[in-house]
Amino acid sequence: MLAISGLLRFPVEQRDEMVGVLTTLAERTRRDVGCVEYWWSEDLSEPGVFRFFECWESEETFAAHRNAAYEVEFNDTYLTRIVGAEARQYDVSGVQSLTG
Repeated sequence: MLAISGLLRFPVEQRDEMVGVLTTLAERTRRDVGCVEYWWSEDLSEPGVFRFFECWESEETFAAHRNAAYEVEFNDTYLTRIVGAEARQYDVSGVQSLTG
């Protein structure tokens, strides 16, 4: 299993548009085969900064997601607008609930 976390920074004046775009992207991505977890959250201290977390069953399911037509379209349309980004990938060996 692998997890990816990071952020994308968009111009503040594009904030409202990006909330809608990222909401739609999350809803679509959660239906992908192998998607364990996927979400976006707006940073509370920096308008226009959106943090993400995603978890995939395998490198292969993550690669399939990255190559999906809707993901390529998102990248082509919106990644050209970013003014900053960070991302990290983690290998996950197991999961356990901390709340019971």
